[in-house]
Amino acid sequence: MVTFDQLRDLRPAELEDAADGWHRLSSAAGTAKGRVTDEIATRLQLAVTGEGVDAAVERLHDLARSCHHAQVETGLIRTALNGLAGELRSAQKKLADAVADAEAEQFTVKSDGSVHWVDKDPAAPLAPHQSVRGSRPSMVIGSDPDPKRAKAQEYADRIGAALSEATEADARYAQALGRLHADSDLNVSDAEWVDAQRDMAAVRGAADHVPAGDIPKGKSPKENADWWKGLSQDEQADYIALHPASVGALDGLPATVRDEANRAVLAEKRADYQTQLNAIPPEPIKIQPGRVGSPIATRTAEWIAWDKKWGDKRSQLEASLKGMGDIQNRFARKDLEPGEKRFPRAYLLAFSPEGRGRAVIANGNPDTADHTAVYVPGTDAGLGNFAHDIKRMTNLWLAANSEADGKSVSTITWLGYDAPQGIKQPASSEYANNGAPHLNTFVDGIRASHATDSPGHLTVTGHSYGTTLVGSAARQGDLHADDIVTLGSPGVQVGRATDLDVPKGHVWNEEADGDKIPGLGRYVHGHREQILDTAVYIIPSDRVFGAHQMRTDTDGHSGYWDTDSGSLKNQALVVVGKYGDVEKGSG
Repeated sequence: MVTFDQLRDLRPAELEDAADGWHRLSSAAGTAKGRVTDEIATRLQLAVTGEGVDAAVERLHDLARSCHHAQVETGLIRTALNGLAGELRSAQKKLADAVADAEAEQFTVKSDGSVHWVDKDPAAPLAPHQSVRGSRPSMVIGSDPDPKRAKAQEYADRIGAALSEATEADARYAQALGRLHADSDLNVSDAEWVDAQRDMAAVRGAADHVPAGDIPKGKSPKENADWWKGLSQDEQADYIALHPASVGALDGLPATVRDEANRAVLAEKRADYQTQLNAIPPEPIKIQPGRVGSPIATRTAEWIAWDKKWGDKRSQLEASLKGMGDIQNRFARKDLEPGEKRFPRAYLLAFSPEGRGRAVIANGNPDTADHTAVYVPGTDAGLGNFAHDIKRMTNLWLAANSEADGKSVSTITWLGYDAPQGIKQPASSEYANNGAPHLNTFVDGIRASHATDSPGHLTVTGHSYGTTLVGSAARQGDLHADDIVTLGSPGVQVGRATDLDVPKGHVWNEEADGDKIPGLGRYVHGHREQILDTAVYIIPSDRVFGAHQMRTDTDGHSGYWDTDSGSLKNQALVVVGKYGDVEKGSG
């Protein structure tokens, strides 16, 4: 119970000073995490090789994970202390106002919170001194009502309410703050990250000053950006600490903000999913051999029951964990070769492991880039095989950067939709049509968060079914891109490049030898036109479509990003706006 004296003498600024200290510690941990990963470990692994170096780099990544955990936990402490200070300050002001009002009317407020006055009514000569407490009036001698009693009771009740408010806040935050701790060793376990997720929920439940309902929903990227800019730095830090998934998903917010929020979600979800996977019972023997008289092997009853209960869940968890590991490997730059020292840090612009998973990862900061490319993958894309899509944009960044004449480049892998899977699903336009508005919003968000005087040059590129989504985005709404590049396209739902929402002459296409998807897919996603009695299906590689056909020197459906290939170089030249250097092909 917070007493009258404690609340009256409280100095909320001291709590806020402590919160500022925790904020400095959280910022320092975040800075250390970045330096360890992006500078020290990267330079070491690119400079030398060997088992000793590999072991040292792995320990450095352990240190970075420890710094990240400290950043998250100390950020929660800061948010909790600021919230407690704010609520206690509010209760303290209510107490001070009640006391001031009471004293202005010649009442005396005692240190126990009671309100005291001297009754001059001759009807009560034996008990001139009267007092009341909040909601609990003291015994009064005399039968005549005292006109001051009701007023005194009002002040006493206000004092009692302020004390109750402070007591409730103190208890609520004490419980949340009591959860926040970290072990002193270097390794952060899955259990500690899962616990951090619970810590976040506990502080979120205590902190009334950071309501989730205030986070924009269904707003435009510009409106999201305006909301964020309207917050104080403390409020921004609070929202990142308590609602990272919501903040990280908001198109229009700065890349650095989304990256910080989404990395926290990734770390916690990865630990959560690994914990869930570890809890699944071991898989029983699947096949039992045939017996005499019945030689055919069959599935065991134990395995059938296990598979029904756990099979799909295990597959989903394993696929999600693989994708999360691929993202972590990109953070650690484990796929880079010696000599790639200029390769930039990664920014996680969106992340959710639910279902097949969603993830958007950028090489370089698109907010400050002169040239940005957004890549939409096609059929079978998902977290489970995210590594090759990340690698494609790694290769494109290296090629584009070498052609950029010193200007900055960002390449983005956009897995922001449910891509079709298998053989049958790609025959449906539903996946493209459903995902297209999300692509439009994301591109608008890149425009809204761009932080230089120049709007920057933005290219949207799609591969396979991803080109169908790009076409749907340009058909359904405003795709605010400067160029569109289609690779191995089965069709973009329109029959002419001029039907796509980009400047005239800024649609580019590559179709490699041996790529069978365009020919097969045109009858599903190509634009159907009737010429006399014959139906034709137009795709970007057709001359009548009107795209710039770029020369390819790769083979098949997946070679467009082969290192040092002309196919990759031509894409890079479009990305950096060197249109005159692009080698043209047939079409």
